[in-house]
Amino acid sequence: MERQNRHYHFAAVSFALGLMIGLGGLEVAARTFDLAPLPEPYSAFARDDVLPWKLKPNRIIKGERDEFRYRYEHNALGFRGRDHKIEKEPGTFRIVGIGDSFTYGIGADEGSTFLARIEISLAGRLGGGGGGKVEVINLGIPRYWPEPEALVLEHYGLYYQPDLVLVGVLPNDFVDTRIGTNVPRVRNGYLISSRARRLGAIGQWLYIHSHVARVVIAYVFVRDHGQHDNKTDPESGMEDDEAVWAHFHQAHDRMVQLARGAGAQIVFVHIPQRGPWSADAFDMPKRIRHFCATRECSVIDVLPAMIAHPNPDMLYYLKDGHCTPAGYEIVADVIVRELESQGLLPEELQAGGAASAAMKERDNGSVS
Repeated sequence: MERQNRHYHFAAVSFALGLMIGLGGLEVAARTFDLAPLPEPYSAFARDDVLPWKLKPNRIIKGERDEFRYRYEHNALGFRGRDHKIEKEPGTFRIVGIGDSFTYGIGADEGSTFLARIEISLAGRLGGGGGGKVEVINLGIPRYWPEPEALVLEHYGLYYQPDLVLVGVLPNDFVDTRIGTNVPRVRNGYLISSRARRLGAIGQWLYIHSHVARVVIAYVFVRDHGQHDNKTDPESGMEDDEAVWAHFHQAHDRMVQLARGAGAQIVFVHIPQRGPWSADAFDMPKRIRHFCATRECSVIDVLPAMIAHPNPDMLYYLKDGHCTPAGYEIVADVIVRELESQGLLPEELQAGGAASAAMKERDNGSVS
């Protein structure tokens, strides 16, 4: 009997060791081939008193994905970039950028986000004469959509006394508006979706730390819920969902009211997601143009410039889906050009404004 028990014990231990070795081998293979990378490149999210979530303050988040390396700097308030004084210095033209991960600048270093490029471009027009200043403040937060973006503007953006508010609008904003209040929650720095919360603490830990677990969990969700969820699939007839559109524009209405109440111009910028461009099947640009026409606010559409590019694939990371630095550069160029053409820049920031001001100053001096 004792020999038989030892045999069962040996068999159990051997099975357990074999299982561990097998799972370890699968994990190594899954990591080697990057079969199930985490949806977010880092665990840098934090809770906030007024927002669904924010980013951890005073952090430098860096790492590497198969398509790009990243290094993101967060300031004392948990937004990307350097710290900014609340009080605006005299002569400063201040722009606040509101939006999601495209506004934040996933996939780009600090100087290559489209907001950083706008600041560099406009500041270069001042000619270094010391007569003015341009300041662009990035308040983009990954995974956001219009409703919490309005909260960002209300509780953070207006404190900076902006002259201009830029609001990034993407097709996935509509998807997230449809999902509504069933939003992710922060746990140990990660965003945990409603589905992930059903896994429990152990399941969530495995999902975060194991590629194999992510493969299995993803398979189970697809099997149980279907390949396409009609609440989150952007090609599921959303163009007919007027109730969602009404809620979508309600948040934008709030932003218009907030900006105007603070004496700031507001511009909605349509930033297309990676093609095929039919992904805008519910015609986001048309909806935004109509909204702005009825509210007498401005709109900028980046889609035509993306379509016209000879190699659109170089404008987006093919797996990650965010813009490459080249893509963000086009976004910035279109915005600067349209701000100028729509008369939304002060005279000194118009093309040639610094040169014209210098010539006037010289002429006035010669007359005196």
